[in-house]
Formats: sequence, C-alpha cells, structure tokens
Amino acid sequence: MKKRRIYSLALLAGDLVALYAGLLATILVKYPPAEFQWVWDIHLAPFSIVFSFWILIFFIAGLYEQEAWATNTLVRERLIKSMAASIIVAALLFYLVPAFGITPKTNLLVQSFLSFALIMGWRMLFSSVLRSASKTNVLFLGVSPEVIAFAEFLNQNPQLGYTASVLMHTDETALPATTIEIAAPTSDLGPIIKHKKITLVVASQDIKSRKEFVRMLYNLLPTGVTFADFPTFYENLTGKIPTSLISEIWFLENLAGGKKRLYEISKRASDIIIAIGFTCGIILILPFIAVGIILSTPREIIAYKKYRARSGDGILFFRQQRVGRAGKTFYFAKFRSQRLGAERMSEVKSAENDQRQYPFGRLLRACYLDELPQVWNVLKGEMSFVGPRPERPEYVARLKEEIPFYEMRLLVPPGITGWAQVSMKNDASVEDAPEKMQYDLYYIKNRSFALDMTILLKTFFVMISRGGR
Repeated sequence: MKKRRIYSLALLAGDLVALYAGLLATILVKYPPAEFQWVWDIHLAPFSIVFSFWILIFFIAGLYEQEAWATNTLVRERLIKSMAASIIVAALLFYLVPAFGITPKTNLLVQSFLSFALIMGWRMLFSSVLRSASKTNVLFLGVSPEVIAFAEFLNQNPQLGYTASVLMHTDETALPATTIEIAAPTSDLGPIIKHKKITLVVASQDIKSRKEFVRMLYNLLPTGVTFADFPTFYENLTGKIPTSLISEIWFLENLAGGKKRLYEISKRASDIIIAIGFTCGIILILPFIAVGIILSTPREIIAYKKYRARSGDGILFFRQQRVGRAGKTFYFAKFRSQRLGAERMSEVKSAENDQRQYPFGRLLRACYLDELPQVWNVLKGEMSFVGPRPERPEYVARLKEEIPFYEMRLLVPPGITGWAQVSMKNDASVEDAPEKMQYDLYYIKNRSFALDMTILLKTFFVMISRGGR
C-alpha cells in the first residue's frame, strides 16, 4: 500500500539524517573549526559505507515495518540490539579493511551514541505525529466478527495511521460487542461522512453484488472520499488472507493458472546453488557436531537399540515423515538435539527441566544448527529454503478435517522457513493453525523473490536475536 511505503521511506530518510548528523556533531565537538573540512572529507566516504551496512541491519531487524512505527518497549529493545550489532560491524570494517584509511575508536563511539539518541528521538517524534496528525478515519461498510476484530486492531495500533470510526451493517446479523460505533443502513452516507470526517470507506466483498450499496458509494465520488475493498485492505495491512475470503472462488481467481513458472524455475536453481554452498560448510562442521552428540549421550549410544523410540531415531540424525508438495510424504532430516527415545518422554516444551533435552542438544537448537541437514531435503527437491513449514501426516489429516481448504497450502514446496514463521509469535500449536494458514495462503498468492528475500532477512534477525522456537 502506498501509504505504508511512504511511512517506511520516511523512517529510512530520518535514520540516515540522524546517522550523518551524529557524525557531523562528533567532528564539530572534537576538532577545531580550522580542521573541520579536512576531517569531514576523510570520514565521509568510510562512514557512508558503514551507514549502508547499518541501514541493512535495521532492515533485517524489521525497523522499517509497520509494527516498528510505534516506539514501544519492543521496538526500543530491537533498536538497541541493532545499534549494538551495527557498532560491531563498523569496528570490524574499520580495522579489517585497510582501504578505509582510518580507525576511529573514540569518534565511532561518540558518533554511535549521538546517532542513537537522534534516531530514538526522531522515531518518537514520528510515532507521535502518526498518532495525532496523519489519521485516516475509516467507515467499514458491511460488518462481521472478522471486520470488527480488524477494526479494533486498527484502533489498538494507532501507528498504522487509521482509525475505525464507524461500522455500518448491511443486515441484522447478530454481532459481537464492540466499543466502535455501529450505524444502521442508510441511503445517504453524506451526513455520516461529514460528521465523522471519513476519508476512506472500506466495503465488504459482498457489497459489489448489491446495487443499492454500489449506487450509494457511487454518489460519494464527488466528496473526494477514497474506497477500498475489505480483502485487499486487510491483506495489505496484516500480511495474511482474511478468513472470510477463503473459498473455492478465491482459489480459482488467485491460484488457478498462476504457476509462475519462471519464478519457480529460478527459485529451484537458487535453492540448488545455495544448498551446495551450505553442504560444503556442513561437511566442515559435521565432525565437531558428531563428537559433541556422542560425548553428550554416550550411554544412549552404547544401548542404541534399547533407547530408540522409532525407526527414524539415529545416533546423529533423526528422520521424521512430513507432508510436502501435492500431499507427497518425505523424510525430514535434523541433527539429533534431543535424547534417544524423546517421543516416549514428556512433551511439555516449556518445562525448564525438560527431560528430553541434553546440554549439547540445547546448543544445537539455540544456534539452529539442528536444522542444517534439511539442506539435503532442499537438494532432493522435497523442500525449498522458503515456503510453508511441512507438517506431520497425522497433523495434516487432522487439520484437513478441522480447517476448510487446509490442503491448499500444499500447492508449493514446503520450506525451512516461511512467512508464518517470521510473522507469528507462536505457530506450533493446533489452535494457531487457522491463522498460520492465512499467512501461508498470503505467501502462496504473493510469492516472489522480493518476498522470499524479506522472509530470509527476517529469519536471520530471529536467529541472531534468539527469537525462534
């Protein structure tokens, strides 16, 4: 959405100004006026290169996405972590790249402190302006529980720049309670538009088939009010497909014939090239991982047949059946980060003293090293680096009965990471499966190299911030 891009670009521009302002202030404070031009000239080019890396780190950390428009505690913590990582990168560049010609110890620290203060102040100002001055008052035409939940989401996230002012129902269906005003249908929206200062009308999908409402919206054109259909508006702001839209017609309109052959061929070629590079790295570290696993669980390895719970349990690896593209099953490989026979033990994942864990396995899991063998699945074409996360056959069979069209997430190859994994706080439970499917369908509909790169960068941030599960 245009407004979303504008806000993100504004944040980016402000951050760049703050970075250069920090450098300028550092030079003005530390050097006499007579030396200013000379010092500025020798610092400008090296710091410009460093700043480009800083902006990249900010982007990876999600500091230009809509949830970062508000300067809440989570965003501040993310900004502090990003600045710390940026300072480390800057120090490495200055001391390891001789072409830079400078090694500014004190200057780098002073500039980093000043720039951080300026960035934090700029973002607080930006958030305040969004909350107070850039509101788009929205009237939702057509009300349902999903519309109400989304309208309340907008009002709970003022940094998005929208206020749900009025909900106008088109029938007498019972609705959940809400603090947002619900208006009765009327043939003339003019008075409501004027009184509530509405600048955007979001119409539900079924409005197009009802002539009286289409005519009513048509009569609003001279007022300058803009219009949006609910599915597109919802999708652009949340990054997922609205539940009410998921139907046979939606799949026919959005997915039939849309195979994106060139994209799929290019993605497969990229998967193979990247997987080969990863394989070389895995070969180098495999002996160390093998020794760590063996030394951590010697008793289990000696009595291997006694401890293993199923055929997929191995000394170094474990294999587990998963469902891939078009419902085909394959065996999913990982380094063994739990004890042999873990499936016979307690399944309470949140327990601090989980008896399934062992120390080296925790390290593998914390560093995501246990996921590396899935590169073999990528080479075989069973998985991609990016796609919906593959699930067990019994889990898929259960969810196909509980969630309509669940099998449609199998239209593309599963991935090591995916849009749902980087967008949701928790995607591991059955209760979260419907929302997870919304994100997966968004990915299937909008999949592209740009979206894949965004997912990979977000995954990288999750890994370095230990935010994964």
